[in-house]
Amino acid sequence: MTDETPPEQPPFDEAEYRRRQRSRANLMAWILGGLAFLFFFITMARMVVPK
Repeated sequence: MTDETPPEQPPFDEAEYRRRQRSRANLMAWILGGLAFLFFFITMARMVVPK
């Protein structure tokens, strides 16, 4: 048997994890909101322009 200890991991920074999670959530909200507006304006344009 060897008496080796595993290498120490850096401490888990929950505040940094939450900050990154919030940043990703905000980015996804902006992307989804932009797509919703894009689809809305495309729909409006198709309704206004005669076929």
